[in-house]
Amino acid sequence: MQKKSEDRVVELKNKKITFFSIIIIVVVMLLYFGFQAFSEATYKYYSVSEIYNSDTTNELSKIGLKAVLVQNTYVRSADGLSANFKVRDKDTISENNLEVEYSGEIGSVFFNEYSELIMIGHFDNEGTFIATNLSVRCPSKYMTEEDYT
Repeated sequence: MQKKSEDRVVELKNKKITFFSIIIIVVVMLLYFGFQAFSEATYKYYSVSEIYNSDTTNELSKIGLKAVLVQNTYVRSADGLSANFKVRDKDTISENNLEVEYSGEIGSVFFNEYSELIMIGHFDNEGTFIATNLSVRCPSKYMTEEDYT
């Protein structure tokens, strides 16, 4: 009889150890995947002048870019699913224009030189920004065209 109760105690200890081991493994996996998702969802957004003044064009990782369209540079492909254009900083008029390529659907209603473009992507070997995600931030309805110039 003594032997059976000792076996039962050992069996209960083994079940507790197994249960807590599984809980620890699940918590570690959730923390790992949460950290991975958070690091993938956060990007540093640069302006065009910050890109020209830093060494971000050599990075292989994805970065964010906030800029406005340079007037008369937007060229859409015949199939309508890709576009090439140049962007510049919103508040400065300079010669530092950045070439951008984007493949995907683009809404043409708000895509103009007054709208701020928010892009995520990377640079290719020629220094062209390859945008994988493009959002258009609409100009405020309370501002006129004269306020933007």
